[in-house]
Amino acid sequence: MGKLDTFAFGSFRVVSIDGEALAALSEAERAVVGLAAFGLSNQEIAKRRRASPRTVANQLASAYRKLRVSSRAELLARLQGVTAR
Repeated sequence: MGKLDTFAFGSFRVVSIDGEALAALSEAERAVVGLAAFGLSNQEIAKRRRASPRTVANQLASAYRKLRVSSRAELLARLQGVTAR
């Protein structure tokens, strides 16, 4: 993980993920990461985004690579540094 930055992420401020890595996410990847952070399953995210669960899984996998995490659990642990703006 690189330098810790503060980066706006929806209505939250991320302080535990490298801001450059987060900025590298596509809009779709940011959306699915945000919904996953709220505890939604791939199926639930797919329903909300009107996408297939496979598309959601692919977007999350791409986000994991860019954020250098290997699982949803690791992603959520890293996002625990998120605070309300």
